[in-house]
Amino acid sequence: MSSVKRIFPVLTVLFLGYLGFSLAIPLFPPLFLDPTHAFLPVETTKELRRILLGILFAMYPIGQFVGAPLLGKLSDKFGRKPVLLISLMIVIPAYIGSALSVLYVLPPLLFVSRFLSGLLEGNIVIAQAAIADISEDAKTKTRNFGWLVSLSSTAFFFGPLIGGKLADSTIISWFHFDTPFWCAAGLTVIGFFIVLTLFRETHTPDPEIEVSVKAITRSFTEGLKYKRLRVIYSSNLFVFLAIFFFLNFFTAYLVNRFHFSVARLGEVNAYLSIPFMIAPIFFGMFAKWWTSRQAMRLGSLFLCISYLIFIMPESPWALLVTLVPLGFFQSMGFAFPAIMVSDAVSSRFQGQALGTNQSLQVFAEASTALTGGFIMAVANSLPIYCGAACAIIAALILFIKPAVGQQGSSPSS
Repeated sequence: MSSVKRIFPVLTVLFLGYLGFSLAIPLFPPLFLDPTHAFLPVETTKELRRILLGILFAMYPIGQFVGAPLLGKLSDKFGRKPVLLISLMIVIPAYIGSALSVLYVLPPLLFVSRFLSGLLEGNIVIAQAAIADISEDAKTKTRNFGWLVSLSSTAFFFGPLIGGKLADSTIISWFHFDTPFWCAAGLTVIGFFIVLTLFRETHTPDPEIEVSVKAITRSFTEGLKYKRLRVIYSSNLFVFLAIFFFLNFFTAYLVNRFHFSVARLGEVNAYLSIPFMIAPIFFGMFAKWWTSRQAMRLGSLFLCISYLIFIMPESPWALLVTLVPLGFFQSMGFAFPAIMVSDAVSSRFQGQALGTNQSLQVFAEASTALTGGFIMAVANSLPIYCGAACAIIAALILFIKPAVGQQGSSPSS
């Protein structure tokens, strides 16, 4: 079977997972920032609303930060399929909890359910590991990771657009802010049965791999010390910080600056995903011209420039132009960091190394969410400036000469 056919089921599940997750993207800023929704007490100040929104944004990636290394290492030990099935099965009640929290106005339950959703959402790490398992060479790996980014971007096109409509009671009377979460739970059920019936295992289980709290913690810290990954992980962290300073707060930025509705935010998120879908078409050409390291260096530099251009125009119609290059270079920031990590380690430790990389990604997502609310309380556009600064730092780190040597037998070699 071709590599695309072998990974098609897990890519489909990834698409459904991203679709379910992205349904809620346009909901949170209006829910927290607009007092008319009455989700938070009316007397809650504007500054506190922004801070609480940032904390909520952090709950999902904090869960992923804890769960990603564990799920990655479990998939190395027991295989990709069983771990993916278990994570999908348990995440369904978490989505239901989010729906109930909105339906019955229970803010603490929303925070807890978002954390649990992130903790058990193993789609990303396992999908990356499965892609690495069956990619014969660098060109094939770049193409397959491009498929991953393209499909997830397609989900982010439809997810916010559909989520904004599902929350709009003027379209159908029983649509409410809880409806997208019920839909996400249903999509997860579909994904579970797709994996169960169609996904063929891509990795032979390795019973010798140790799985414990100590082993997971040690593998994460040792991965950061691995010479071939040290510079890559450092750069990737700043790439992820640059991306999530923007993604976590650009919808709140638009609400504060242009007073966008939930439906309009869904449309903007959908439009941003278009360059995400288009960008992977060029990844194959990039693999011919540059190494993944060189491509990411250029991508980080132009990402910084695109952020600065984004905040300049006074009219919301400028988004039709400014979001295109921004989405293109952010797409590179999701694909090429994982490719650089995968190329640096042996096949046996793909799940572990990519799990550590995923932990860095979700750490960046969580930390920007936690700090960004306070930063935005100072100035509406300040999180985007922080993202631009992080992008420049990432580009500079990639100018450091890489370590010389062959792939190690483990991430700690």
